[in-house]
Amino acid sequence: RTLECQPSGGSSPQTLSDGGMAEASEVKVEVKEVSSQDEVDFSKIDNNAALKILQCDAHGLTSAQAAERLIEFGANKLPEGTRNQLLVFLGYLWNPLSWAMEAAAIISIALLDYADFALIVALLILNACISYVEESNADKAIKALAAALAPKAKALRDGEVNTIDAINLVPGDVIIIRLGDIVPADCKILPEDGGSEGEETPMQIDQAALTGESLPSKKFTGGVAFSGSAIKQGERHAVVYATGVNTFFGRAAALISSTNNVANLQIIMTRIGYMCLITIGIWIIIELTVQFGHYSHSCVAGEEGCPTLTNMLVIIVGGIPIAMPTVLSVTLALGAFKLAKEGAIVARMSAVEEMAGMDLLCSDKTGTLTLNKLSVETQSVMPYSGHSITDCLKYAALSANIVTEEPIDMVLYESYPDSKGLKDRYKTVRYVPFNPTDKFTQATVRDNQTGETFRLCKGSPQVVLAKAWNSSEISEQVNAKMVEFALRGFRSLGLAIAKGDGSGDSKENRWDMMCLLPMFDPPRHDTKETIERCQQQGISVKMITGDHLLIGKETAKMLGMGTMMYPSEILIKAKQGDVTALHGCKDVGELCEKCNGFAEVFPEHKYEIVAILQGCDHVVGMTGDGVNDAPALKKADVGIAVHGATDAARGAADIVLTEPGLSTIVTAVIGARKIFQRMTTYSKYTVSMTFRICFTFGLLTVIYDWYFPTLLIVILAVFNDGAMIALAKDRVTPSKLPNSWDLKNIFLMGMVYGLYLTLSSWALYQTAVKTQFFQEYCGLFSLNDQDSNLITWCEEHITRSFPGVNLEAPICAIPTYSEILTAGECGTYTQAQAGLSVSDLPQSFGVHDVPTVMEQCKTEQIYIRGAMMRSLLYLQVSVSGQALVFVVRHQGWSIMQRAGLATYLAFLFAQIGATVISLFGFGGYVPPRHNYESCAFCVLSTGKKVPFFNSGVVPIAGTESVYTASIIGCTSYVVVAWIWSGIWYVLLDPIKWGLCWALNEDGFRNTPAWQKNKQSIARRSTETKEIQGPAGTAPISHANPMGRASMSKPVSAVLDRSSAAVVPVKRDSMGNTTVANDPVRIAQIARRSALLRASMTAGQVKE
Repeated sequence: RTLECQPSGGSSPQTLSDGGMAEASEVKVEVKEVSSQDEVDFSKIDNNAALKILQCDAHGLTSAQAAERLIEFGANKLPEGTRNQLLVFLGYLWNPLSWAMEAAAIISIALLDYADFALIVALLILNACISYVEESNADKAIKALAAALAPKAKALRDGEVNTIDAINLVPGDVIIIRLGDIVPADCKILPEDGGSEGEETPMQIDQAALTGESLPSKKFTGGVAFSGSAIKQGERHAVVYATGVNTFFGRAAALISSTNNVANLQIIMTRIGYMCLITIGIWIIIELTVQFGHYSHSCVAGEEGCPTLTNMLVIIVGGIPIAMPTVLSVTLALGAFKLAKEGAIVARMSAVEEMAGMDLLCSDKTGTLTLNKLSVETQSVMPYSGHSITDCLKYAALSANIVTEEPIDMVLYESYPDSKGLKDRYKTVRYVPFNPTDKFTQATVRDNQTGETFRLCKGSPQVVLAKAWNSSEISEQVNAKMVEFALRGFRSLGLAIAKGDGSGDSKENRWDMMCLLPMFDPPRHDTKETIERCQQQGISVKMITGDHLLIGKETAKMLGMGTMMYPSEILIKAKQGDVTALHGCKDVGELCEKCNGFAEVFPEHKYEIVAILQGCDHVVGMTGDGVNDAPALKKADVGIAVHGATDAARGAADIVLTEPGLSTIVTAVIGARKIFQRMTTYSKYTVSMTFRICFTFGLLTVIYDWYFPTLLIVILAVFNDGAMIALAKDRVTPSKLPNSWDLKNIFLMGMVYGLYLTLSSWALYQTAVKTQFFQEYCGLFSLNDQDSNLITWCEEHITRSFPGVNLEAPICAIPTYSEILTAGECGTYTQAQAGLSVSDLPQSFGVHDVPTVMEQCKTEQIYIRGAMMRSLLYLQVSVSGQALVFVVRHQGWSIMQRAGLATYLAFLFAQIGATVISLFGFGGYVPPRHNYESCAFCVLSTGKKVPFFNSGVVPIAGTESVYTASIIGCTSYVVVAWIWSGIWYVLLDPIKWGLCWALNEDGFRNTPAWQKNKQSIARRSTETKEIQGPAGTAPISHANPMGRASMSKPVSAVLDRSSAAVVPVKRDSMGNTTVANDPVRIAQIARRSALLRASMTAGQVKE
């Protein structure tokens, strides 16, 4: 049926049920056929009704019930759309560089050049196949490694708390959601255990990805929490009522397509590609103008009817870096896979480039710089108010909530020797979990033997001290002990006790400070060495910790980081313009740059620190593990979720570490720089080759009117560009300083290298074709095609081989041609007239339309020598071009810098193939269109037979076919090509050093200036990140290994929030209502609540 899109309330704004206002330009799609009795809004029913509809209770489901519902409702994820693999493959043929190659293929087939057409198409398909296979393999490998990071959920199954994969949640599951969790499914919050509605502490839930709200939303009992939101405060049981596509996020994602930012690498490839296409376009215009305008070439239809257009394909095919998308993407994919194996899973591929350019790392202390294995130093516990150390340890254990297995709670619980016996006598009736704002937990405990109730508060010593009734009396003593603990590297935890449940105001309910508990978290054994490695790599490490300033300084001193650290209040004052807080710095940016870290920071401070450092042109990495770190992780250029991080931190991060400690980050940075080095090596190579091919063959064409075969250029692309795949595994030395793309330097260096290699090829052509150098000094046959040289050679050869024949006689005077020419072509000409020139013959002989002996002799020699010169030049271009890779891959002397085995083997096999082709040629392929099938003058300058040229087909003098770019093996000249390439290779390193000095490449001349420039370039290349949705809702790929859905706008911009908690239901024969899994009705609800633009009001939405 068809559903009409009509404005609700005409043109006036529509009032939503939650009090929000929809814009006048937005309308709702209404489905009048769906009865409200067939759906339930879980936000408007009480918990008992919700449990009844879900057919469960507050103790959750059994395993058998969960298995049945998993079959009925499916997995808790968005359905993965099946992709047509053929279309995926064809997608690799759809980019500007491929379009140019496809245009070349069309031109080839239009000219009936079947061989070139077949090779160009084969090159395109080969390139697509390599991309498809390599990236598919990387996808599968990373998907397998990322499976271990699948989001988890704590669910009550069979009456016990079990940690399961969130993907296995079903409606009716009772789950535990707490600080740091990503809500795994739409759920309804159940009452607190032992609490009453009047004293309820609300949960704080961040719904920014769903509603766009900047502040967390408070959720009380009976409220709903949506899949993909993050828990900022609190811990509660909740019952799942919708999973997968039934969720608020799922319905929105089903209506709109997921979006992804264009990776910086794609932008770089596009810019390089356009530069190459512009260069090619300029040379095509020059060639066509000169060849048709100046040289007056002509074209006719048919095979080999237009050598000029065929030669134009040389510029198109040779100048296009057809393998660039394959080489760069495969390099990135394989590199990301290797990083994953080393413990760093890439959640955003462009983060690899940004990690390579990272110059500043803001690191958490706890768990990253330290072991995150706290232990209570029992001998140093400082009791107050007459309590014993044993009492302190006992009540500290009672204050712990071990159900959630929080590290501090577990340490306190395990530090009391008889902790297991506590549960028999004491019962925790209420527990208020820790949150970053209040910085304490509170447990209400009942003594089962005496019936007494008391409260225990533990947390930040300052916070606990402030609660004590005699805080003013003991504050000096407590603070002094805190300083002492801090200087010893201990972390202080305050513990206070109060009688009663807090309902009265009597003095008995007042808080007594029990003790200070010293806790120690030692640095990791490898942290100090790792920080030194970071500094050697040009990365400054700053400690950002929530701990006391003295603890931070003590840890920094142990790690050799420097102790110029400030508390967060200094940062706040400096930002507000307090000159005294700047400590001699000109602004807050310089303060953040010079200091070694900040202590006592809150989440918003981390965000500010990252933003300030980014404003100083730094590429900033930030580590984090908790939900409070998510904003800073998103803001950072490289957000790094450390080992054991919460789902919220993982969802915000670009890199997820699977191994503990800072050393994994350094390994990832070095790995990223290696990847970057490989990509820049190929970029310099491909830009150089574009200039080299375009200028070499463009200049030879317009200066000498000399053509080169497309066939050899296609083979060159297959061999050399195909061999470049080996760069993905090349042995490279990572830069000692952060990297970033500098296209200006890449283009300038590529142009210089390309023009230098063009000079080497032109010099070879000029030496071989316009001089007698190789004949006189090397004893080789001549390839000289100068007119004076050819006239002399032809005179000697004709006189010797055909005595008595006039050089200006028609070729009918040569027996070879008189036999193959028809009577109509030679007329009544006989051998008796061989001594006469054409001008001496009367018109009646009818031979004035055939070439003279001299003309045909010169034509055949130009043809033979030119065909052999093409083989020679092909090999020289191939060898010297690919050898450039060894120069651009490192700043040092290329001969001394060992490359990877795959790179050497690729070069060896490619050039062996090129040498074989150059040696043997193709026997005169492509044959000229206007030809003689037997030749009389097709011999070497030495008079010997031309090797590997058995056809004897030569062009007819005076026709357009004399420009046919045929190929004959150059035999012994292959040695010349290798030696010539070696000689010119020697100067490439000095040229490289000169360029590096002039352009200050990689800080070659001035490291500080280069680093500042790199920082500025890197900052401009960073991107805005998409809104991240719930985990497990998108197909996993190498570009999205965490499987996180992202959309360009919050869900509330897609769906009306009034329908957020609506799900379809069904009734059984007994009249009982239960949740239904009906895709049609789910889609109806989504479309009914969809917010559409006013421009669509005239249209219709069809089911």
